[in-house]
Amino acid sequence: MQTRLTELDFKGRRPATGRRRRHRRPVLRIAAITGSASAAAVLIWLWMDGSPSPQGSPADSELVLPPAEAAPATAGTRTDNANGLEEAPAGRLTTLALAPAADESDPLPASTEREDEAARADVRPELEEHEVTVRSGDSFARILSRAGHTAGDVQRILNAGEPAESALTRLRPGQTLTLLRDDEGTLAGVRFAMAPEQKLLVRRGDDGFEAKTVPRELERELRQVEGTIEGSLFLSARRSGLDDRMIMQLARVLDGDIDLGRDLRSGDTFSVLYERTLGPDGQTLRKRLKAMRLEGARKTLEALRFEDPDGRVSFYTPDGTSLARTFTRYPLDFERISSHFDRNRRHPILGVRRPHLGVDLAAPTGTPVRAAADGRVVERRRNGGYGRVITLRHGERYQTLYAHLSRYASGLSVGDRVQRGEVIGYVGATGQATGPHLHYEFIDNGRHRNPVTVDLPRAEPLPDEHRSAFREHAAPLLASLRGESSADIQLASGEERR
Repeated sequence: MQTRLTELDFKGRRPATGRRRRHRRPVLRIAAITGSASAAAVLIWLWMDGSPSPQGSPADSELVLPPAEAAPATAGTRTDNANGLEEAPAGRLTTLALAPAADESDPLPASTEREDEAARADVRPELEEHEVTVRSGDSFARILSRAGHTAGDVQRILNAGEPAESALTRLRPGQTLTLLRDDEGTLAGVRFAMAPEQKLLVRRGDDGFEAKTVPRELERELRQVEGTIEGSLFLSARRSGLDDRMIMQLARVLDGDIDLGRDLRSGDTFSVLYERTLGPDGQTLRKRLKAMRLEGARKTLEALRFEDPDGRVSFYTPDGTSLARTFTRYPLDFERISSHFDRNRRHPILGVRRPHLGVDLAAPTGTPVRAAADGRVVERRRNGGYGRVITLRHGERYQTLYAHLSRYASGLSVGDRVQRGEVIGYVGATGQATGPHLHYEFIDNGRHRNPVTVDLPRAEPLPDEHRSAFREHAAPLLASLRGESSADIQLASGEERR
């Protein structure tokens, strides 16, 4: 277009007059407008397709344009770029800096915007913490009301999720809650230690309150207690630093292999390893028996706690034999054995010789009696001198009998399935009895066995696929129990019972 205009209007002819001169001015105006439009189009195309300047800012980009009076291109001076468009010839260049439009701002890179957004999300206003102790008769609603909050706050917190409703509707006296408030005094959340290893956290967000459980900051340490038997195991263990709950754990482990009343002798020694879990304030939250060794004149026993990958926990000897028994030795907490197993016992009431095919365990009336193993109820009735009696069948081989009960467990009937440790009745003195006690019989293939001395059936041994992990777990514990090593293990003192 520029070449045609030059040939028509700029060849050095004499100036035209009359009508020809009148037509020249519109042509010049058209040429100027067309040239301006072409230049603007080039600038826009270069701005959209050009590369950013080294500074990387659109405001500093420069576009290179051909000179306004460039000579006609020749074959030697014109090149095609990658887009198939003609590039300006080499030589004098004109630069034009493009400024951003007045109503536009420099956009931030997407990554920077995301980082700023994440940073803003992490910034939480400082919250005031108000600790509240649960009183007798308190509910969550009463606690919030006493702290100056509304019933609406109570409902919003409890509706924050199942963990909040489950924990905050079962508060017990002595527990503590932490109320979180913003700078305006508005309730912003609740924190509550719902279990030794986890806490409930309710926080206010953009969509209302949200509840979740998070792990507590706990510390675990392995501690060791050593002692010598002088009198009973219970008193000896207490003198060495074990509390009553830990002693009961120890007794349950020994139950199937050691008769605590007959197998122990003064001078026998014991060593116990246990894990102590501490809360953020240093308070002892839990103690868990990890391993023990009892070395006596009649028997030596080592037991190690092991949890397999499926979450099953049991105690094993160093060779992987399970110490767990399918039956408990005694089905209740009793005070003493008032009458032993005796095939030629003189009956205390009838005065005649009659086999006593069980053991009498003296206990107060109303003491719970529990199933010795998983089984099925085959008898529940009054049976002469036995008084109220229950008989359980455990598979094809074993039966257990419980007599002189004061009453049965509510809802228990013949044919019902029961689990080991489930309450089936309560101690009494029904039938021919001189005082409250449980008469307990253990029957193996139709023959009565002495419940105190019978070799109770063991649970399954440790599976072969877990034995390698068990040996690795047991090695340092056994070394400590045997006095071969005490690395990372603290010796507990008698002052630790709390």
